Amino acid sequence: MTEPAPEPPAAVDEEKRDGLGPSQGPQRRKVRRSHLSPFARYTLRRLLLIPAQLVFVLFILYLVIDVPSALTGASPQSLGAIDQGFVTLVVNIFTLNWGTADYLRYNLPWTQVFAYYLPPSIQLAAFALPIAAVLAYPVSLLAGWSRRPGLDAPVRLATLGAAMLPAFMLGTLILNLVFFNYLDWFDDVPGQGLIPSSGYFIDHNGPPSWILYGLITQPTGFPLIDAILHHDWTITLITLTKTLIQASAVAVAYLAIFFRHARTIVRSVREEVYIAGARSRGVPEQTILWRHAARAVTPSFLLIFALTIPEYLGVQFAVEVAFADQFGFGYLIFAALVQGYLAPLIPLVFLIAVLVLVWALIVDLIAARLDPRGVMSR
Repeated sequence: MTEPAPEPPAAVDEEKRDGLGPSQGPQRRKVRRSHLSPFARYTLRRLLLIPAQLVFVLFILYLVIDVPSALTGASPQSLGAIDQGFVTLVVNIFTLNWGTADYLRYNLPWTQVFAYYLPPSIQLAAFALPIAAVLAYPVSLLAGWSRRPGLDAPVRLATLGAAMLPAFMLGTLILNLVFFNYLDWFDDVPGQGLIPSSGYFIDHNGPPSWILYGLITQPTGFPLIDAILHHDWTITLITLTKTLIQASAVAVAYLAIFFRHARTIVRSVREEVYIAGARSRGVPEQTILWRHAARAVTPSFLLIFALTIPEYLGVQFAVEVAFADQFGFGYLIFAALVQGYLAPLIPLVFLIAVLVLVWALIVDLIAARLDPRGVMSR
């Protein structure tokens, strides 16, 4: 009987050097393997990237806002002082030491002022985003899928017209369209925030005690929730109606931005091999569209939304200004720019950057769960 050939010396030496025998090789590979799943590793990488992105945003803001004034002021600063100023800015921003809002009618820290302004904008977005999704998803699917110009052309013309019309003007147009009907129904004007206007409160014995300064609702800061908590159903109905009007304006303006990207995605999916195969097997066109194509484009739609979040915020802020929403983030930025008051701009943009990055992360993780190959492989 032929004896087995001896193992090559190189392989034996390598195993001895590692301290493992032939049977221990798989165990060594198992020890080196990470305990985190690919999705967990992807999430951790994205989370660790957010602080670096925020520091980069602060660096750009510092170059644009603080450095010019430091170099051209009455007593120009040295480069060392400018570098130290950036470090101080980063420390103050991340520790929420944002200074005091001394140009407003109440002398409060900027963190408290932002806590007043943020909930109404969040409430508006909570209505505007679902309305935009309800409009954008089927419209993009139908227009991108159809080969008939009778459906695609009108949608393209409508969205192109909405895209060419600035969001501020579109919001003003919608405000004018609903103004008189709203005035007849509620004896109020549809602008001036999400709660009844100051004129309404003057005609109805003033604002209730849970509305501070006639603008800030308590205890949560969300006007609709606070009105419900206090069982004030008249203000609840007015607040809900005002929110829906503004949210519709935001959704229509943002739909034009979203549609330009989404339509291309749908057209590319329409040419996929599995779609052609399903069609050749006699699967009904509606089934292919709403079951197969709709499922395939959902991760891409989510990624488009993540990429266009800054544009969405720009649309919402412009609509808030058009509706004179004095307790919206858009109006706060507008008032600061008009008055030439730059102190709140850096913390304002920083807070917006936090919202954009966190929301983009959430949307990206949802898309990664739906289609890991399309997102986590990037």
